[in-house]
Amino acid sequence: MVSLYQLAFSKIYGIGPKLAKKIIEHYGKPEAIFEETESNLRKIFKNKGGEKTINDIVHKTMFKRCEQEIEWMNKYNVSSYFFTENDYPKRLKQIPDCPICLFVQGNGNLDADRVVAIVGSRNASDYGKFVTDNIVAHLKGIDAVVISGLAYGIDASAHRASVHNDMSTFGVMGHGLDMIYPTSNFELSQQMKQKGGLVTEYFTRTEPLPGNFPARNRIIAGLSDLVIVVQAALRSGALSTARLANDYNREVLAVPGKVNDPYYEGCHYLIEHNMAHMYSNEESIDNLMHWNKTAKQTTTQPNNQKVGITDTKGRNLQGNDKIIYNIIKNREEIELDDIIIESGLPIVETQLSLFNLEMADLIVSTPGKVYKVL
Repeated sequence: MVSLYQLAFSKIYGIGPKLAKKIIEHYGKPEAIFEETESNLRKIFKNKGGEKTINDIVHKTMFKRCEQEIEWMNKYNVSSYFFTENDYPKRLKQIPDCPICLFVQGNGNLDADRVVAIVGSRNASDYGKFVTDNIVAHLKGIDAVVISGLAYGIDASAHRASVHNDMSTFGVMGHGLDMIYPTSNFELSQQMKQKGGLVTEYFTRTEPLPGNFPARNRIIAGLSDLVIVVQAALRSGALSTARLANDYNREVLAVPGKVNDPYYEGCHYLIEHNMAHMYSNEESIDNLMHWNKTAKQTTTQPNNQKVGITDTKGRNLQGNDKIIYNIIKNREEIELDDIIIESGLPIVETQLSLFNLEMADLIVSTPGKVYKVL
């Protein structure tokens, strides 16, 4: 449970996630900023709006509200996490703009071994729901947790299929935990809390304002190893979640649809611009994430056979494929950004070679876009 000072720190006007990190790096703990002199605060907060920030800190304007929030969380069994603490969800802590405080209600584990976000259009087609059901059924077989946004359409379908399959699923919301939006998903949300839960960065009494949902999407992407976009228009929250997933080095799959279908234009855009791998069937997940394949190789391949493969594989490669393969081969494991830097190749050409090498079973990519040879 977060402390009063940690909660209050998250409510200081003008201090967002990135500035919060700098302040904690300097002061060590949130209590220290509230003990700072007003003259020193004026040296720190010189920007527009600084007076309100200083007033919040000096007069502790949010403390009463935070005391009420802690009382509410205790009453309704809400877990809370401060971004510097060890129990803060490990994947979310990796992103540069993680929430200062996170609130979770339910019984699931956000630090499970495999976490997959399924997002898409609020106007879900029958085909989109069918694909979603198949994806969730496959994820049950590999013991994955499903994340989505508890919205209409694909989000609700993903949560509902997870509950039906007795799986853990979390809904990330753009408002406080004292309400459910849309209200039609209330019963579903209560079922989700049995093995999963509800997640938000917002205090109670925070309304579901339009501006909250783009911020919510970064939490969906940040909590996940893989984001699957089932349906998406060119301007949609699902597309923004996919873009964020790329920024955070998460893997992305997109489901293609009919040509000129407006609810699949976003998926086609992601695939065409190398921002997502194409989802063809359930095997697309296994081929991309190697959650099953890696385990088989680790347990069944003799060491002497592996040495022989390492010595001979890749001999006939040429051009960019050979350059990329040798970079990965010379490192135990390497992130995508480091491959791009070492090769000096454009991002698109690098990703094309990585795809070729994966299809040839020469390399494997693990969550976080980390590559190693097979």
